[in-house]
Amino acid sequence: MAGSTLFLLPLRLTAPSQRLGEWLRPGDQLLLLEDGVYNLALRLPEGVAGFSLAADCKARGVESPWPMLNDAAFVEAAATADRVVTLTPGLLA
Repeated sequence: MAGSTLFLLPLRLTAPSQRLGEWLRPGDQLLLLEDGVYNLALRLPEGVAGFSLAADCKARGVESPWPMLNDAAFVEAAATADRVVTLTPGLLA
């Protein structure tokens, strides 16, 4: 059985990404950070948890409808995930 993956989305998507759904599986987590916190309209597949990094939301004046993680919780999530993958433009194209 595959383990959980923490996906990091640090960029603002200019259009919905068809590939995002191909990466995410039940049990995975998606963390919006940096300019990724602007992706407030993302819809996640069933069983995928979404979070925003609190410091990046605050720095950009964004109110996220997703649960927010502080830096310590981000480190904990990264340390306990089986894999951590940063979603880059090439992976989402």
